[in-house]
Amino acid sequence: MRTTDAPLLCCWRKCPSFQQQGFTLIETIVFLLVVGIGVVGLLSAIGTAVRHSADPLPQKQALAIAEALMEEINAAGFTFCQAGTPNFFSATEATETQCGINNTESVGPETGEVRPYDNVNDYVTAFDAGTVPLVISEINASMPAPPNYQASISISQAGMASIPATEALRITLVVTGPNNTRVSLDSYRTRHAPRVSP
Repeated sequence: MRTTDAPLLCCWRKCPSFQQQGFTLIETIVFLLVVGIGVVGLLSAIGTAVRHSADPLPQKQALAIAEALMEEINAAGFTFCQAGTPNFFSATEATETQCGINNTESVGPETGEVRPYDNVNDYVTAFDAGTVPLVISEINASMPAPPNYQASISISQAGMASIPATEALRITLVVTGPNNTRVSLDSYRTRHAPRVSP
């Protein structure tokens, strides 16, 4: 045997100068088990977070509905007389002398009126009387409202600074939807002139 063959022969036998490298089968199995448990826990946490994360779509739809309804209400007039009466533009108070018999504008819709109403106070039956449901599907006949959304409105007289309570209204609109979605909008409407027409 030549001296150059010694390292070769030593590789096939257990030589004290050569240490074995690598993992044993048991170490590999334990490692895979620990990593597997960690991955399952991580995926479970991600899945729970995704399932319970806030979906922005219901919130955006509720806000769009609320803005459309508030725009419709604010576009209505705030007059003393009903639309179409002779003194509609010049009346300074809601009296039969200025508006004519049975033509004064009162709270609540007049007989035969449908939305969009011609006056802000037609959207409720009384001021400061709580909320009144609004039919969402009447916003736009060509585009149906999404299901599971409800809207309600309340209007109260709210005087501000030198404006009397009868000349200023606070409009509160609430839209609710799926996933406990709730959007509330407030608006103030003043009768800044007697000739505010729809």
